[in-house]
Amino acid sequence: MTEEPQHGALDDLWSWIDQEDSVFDVPAVPPSDVTAVMVVTDAAEWLPRQLHALERLDPRPGTIIAVDAASTDDSLALLQAAHEDGVLTRVVEAGERVAFGAAVELALTDTEPEWLWLLHDDSAPHQGALGELLEGARRADVVVPKLLQPKRRNYPETLAEAGQTITGGGLRVPLVEVGDIDQGQLESTEVLGASTAGLLIRGEVWREVGGLAPELPRHRDGVEFGWRVNGHGYRVLTWPEAALNHLEAGRTGLRPHDEHPHVADRVAALRIAAARGARRGTLGVASVLRAAGFLIAKSPGHAAAELRALRRYGADPALLDALRARIPEEDVTPPELLPQRLWPLRHALDRFGGGVAERYRDLADSPPAASIDELTGDDFAGGVTERRRVPAPAILFGVLIVAALVAGRTLLGLGPVSGGGLLPAPGSFGAAWNAYLTGDAPWLGFASIASLAGLGFPGWFAFLALLTTPLLAAGAVLSLMRLLDVPGVPAAVISACWGGGVILLGLVTAGDVTGMTLAVVGPLLARSVIRIASSDATGAERLRLPAGAALWLTIASAVWPAALLFATLLGGWALLRHRGRVAEVLVALLPAWAFLAPWLPTLARHPGRLLTGVDPLAWPEIPPASYALLIGRILPSGLPLWANVAFFAIIGVVAAVAIGRLHGWRMWVAVSLVAGPLLLGTVLSRLTVGLDGGVARPLLSPWALLALAAMLAPVAWQAGRRPAGTRWAQIALGAAAAVAIGSWAVVGFAGPVESRTSELPGYVRDVVVSERDSRVLLVDLGSDGTVSWNIVDSRRPQWGSGETDPAGGFSEQFSGIATSLATDAPPADLAERLRLLGVSHLWLRGFEPQQRSTVDNLEGLLSAPTGGAATVWTVTDSPARAFLVGVDGSYLPIVDNVVPDGAADRTLWLAEEPGASWTASVDGRTLDVTSGPPSAEYDLQLIGFTLGADGGELELEPVTHDWRFGWHLLIGLGLIVLAAPSLGGAGGARRGAN
Repeated sequence: MTEEPQHGALDDLWSWIDQEDSVFDVPAVPPSDVTAVMVVTDAAEWLPRQLHALERLDPRPGTIIAVDAASTDDSLALLQAAHEDGVLTRVVEAGERVAFGAAVELALTDTEPEWLWLLHDDSAPHQGALGELLEGARRADVVVPKLLQPKRRNYPETLAEAGQTITGGGLRVPLVEVGDIDQGQLESTEVLGASTAGLLIRGEVWREVGGLAPELPRHRDGVEFGWRVNGHGYRVLTWPEAALNHLEAGRTGLRPHDEHPHVADRVAALRIAAARGARRGTLGVASVLRAAGFLIAKSPGHAAAELRALRRYGADPALLDALRARIPEEDVTPPELLPQRLWPLRHALDRFGGGVAERYRDLADSPPAASIDELTGDDFAGGVTERRRVPAPAILFGVLIVAALVAGRTLLGLGPVSGGGLLPAPGSFGAAWNAYLTGDAPWLGFASIASLAGLGFPGWFAFLALLTTPLLAAGAVLSLMRLLDVPGVPAAVISACWGGGVILLGLVTAGDVTGMTLAVVGPLLARSVIRIASSDATGAERLRLPAGAALWLTIASAVWPAALLFATLLGGWALLRHRGRVAEVLVALLPAWAFLAPWLPTLARHPGRLLTGVDPLAWPEIPPASYALLIGRILPSGLPLWANVAFFAIIGVVAAVAIGRLHGWRMWVAVSLVAGPLLLGTVLSRLTVGLDGGVARPLLSPWALLALAAMLAPVAWQAGRRPAGTRWAQIALGAAAAVAIGSWAVVGFAGPVESRTSELPGYVRDVVVSERDSRVLLVDLGSDGTVSWNIVDSRRPQWGSGETDPAGGFSEQFSGIATSLATDAPPADLAERLRLLGVSHLWLRGFEPQQRSTVDNLEGLLSAPTGGAATVWTVTDSPARAFLVGVDGSYLPIVDNVVPDGAADRTLWLAEEPGASWTASVDGRTLDVTSGPPSAEYDLQLIGFTLGADGGELELEPVTHDWRFGWHLLIGLGLIVLAAPSLGGAGGARRGAN
């Protein structure tokens, strides 16, 4: 016997098919029961289209009443003509400018319609809109249509609104993505409220809730009305099948207003929020922040309107009380109709993510980059085969990443990376930031902030910068090539050659921080300038691109001040040719000048600093340019010579051919751009400039980078015009880039930059970084008898210390001591001299045993070998940077930051030259600054502080220039404001989700 299958559970799942919707028990609403009220105010421009839409309605409402609210144009005449033609049932003249709600009440005098249809004079309904709304009226008490943006010919219709809600702070919360293409994707849903344009309202509900609130004369009245309807327990339902095209003339400024249209909208929002329980102080703070946001969006009109709305909202509390009295005592509004508390934050994150996604989509939808497979062809393919190609830029980045990781193996030592022009990084972000605050050079601010890329460890950032600079430089050039429409393979090859040039010029392996920065920032600056020249933006939008150029120029000028001079000359030339570009040129140049303004007095005292890079005194003696310049040997890179010869020979040949193909003045300009930087850099490199007691040579790497860019520029120009004709050049440049990148990967960092540990013993370093803050004098005697010396303390050497002479005003004293040691004639009171100079240890290398024995015999010095070729002597009596001198000449160092009590006329001496920026305080009491010799036996001028008899906790530190940070921060915020997008609508329609 076969068992019958059980279908009961399955039948229950599909039982809804046989059920009839209860809506069919509700009788249809006849159109004759509908009274339409349209309020008109100065709408002559778009009113004919509105009247035409009313004439085409099918079905039509039983009554159409138009109220003219004292229009000053031809609106009333148009309404009377439409009344005569039978389009309108009645025309009511308000006689004065009244609000929308008051105009509706005027039209309904002695009338109690069954259904009320509210229309704006700029909300043209579709032909079947009323019929669809009446279908929704069988399900709800207030029916909300779908509002579409003004229809454009040959463009799909886009969404404007389909109901809305409001946050506790008064922010408008739309239920659709404004600007999405209308694809019928919306579904009917319950909603808090909506615009009054097109609302279909049951007459008894209108009368029970009291109609529109006169306290909200222009905006947000539909949302507040819908909220009250929900509060009384009635249903507000969107009905997307009914559609109107809404011009939004009031919000967009098309309708004449006595004031900014944002004022009325925001006043209404504040009143609704306050009536529903928002605190006045919270609303005030939010309005101030919104005004600041409008300023960032370069809309001072909106910012002023926001603050004006805040003042108006607080000026009339009686209106707020009246609006609050309209709320039903027992509000039954469903809580799910209100947005969640964190909606503003989530919405901001969504907009940010959407902007990123739009940017990615724009890049993804751009023409695909050519792949490396385009260099070869498959002539033996038997049919059409679809292959996945790897883009050439991806190959470039992959090769550079691998090469950097392999080359970085040589930096994996026990100490921090430094050498050449790269001084050791500060020990922490705080130390890097303090170097910026206490120093003069503005590049230290960028360096300290950039160290956050190393998770706040400047040493890690320096390591990452050395490895990634070729990659970042190649990426910057690649972005420039994309702007110039250079195809994928040529763009990748040219970018690879730029990154290879950064390597073989020795910028990374010799620690040329200036050259590394310019290699990345230079192409980005050029890209910004090209975009400015080709931009046709108007208004505030035209300042965005110059603000971006100002940022790159500021960074370039901070590391190489000469860049600002040349940029200013180019800006002046641009103004002579295009007088209408004054605003763009000023925005691009003035921020950099303002940023460097605190540094300008130093540059005026030492004009040679304009031509040098960061930490110019950190460089060892760099020989002037010679024939080696032709092969890019401007710095001791540690890379094989043959790699330089091959790389620059190939690029030189390719560039010569590319330049030879140019005609007329273009060829001579190209030749000048190559030869000019080479000649100028060669001449300047043979000069020496004085810098704060030291001597340096002008930096050659910026000129070398300019020459390399000038050689690659004609190749890029021709590749963009005739890619196929430059294929041989692409192969040659690819081979040159492979030589540069490959040699770097094999050899690694064999130049001046290396991972090195301090040659000072640990106990010496511990003393230097202790509260004693003492110095170490290092003297090195060469085999040829030359003597060199240096000073090390807790702040030297590190970023920024190469901007000034390490010995400051004591160069003469330290030089005399070093010479006396080298000539085996040190003074008998050497220890006393070192104490007064704040030197706790003496480090000697290259000295003969007899010379070391002479030092051993001096009083106050104790020697200890370092285990290498050097010897260290410790100065007795624990020298410190701060000390006291007794009346008997006794030396009392401050080793624990505690000053003892003593005589009333004491002076606290600091081993710094007079005029140095230091502050001192004892138990919070600031000490007055003085100067003079601490001992009558020595003609040594030091900075002093009048101490007095009372002792206590000593706080001694360099003066920080906090005002400079405030100034730089102000300039940075200004650039952010200028570079931020201006307030405006979407530029085009988006396809909404199905």
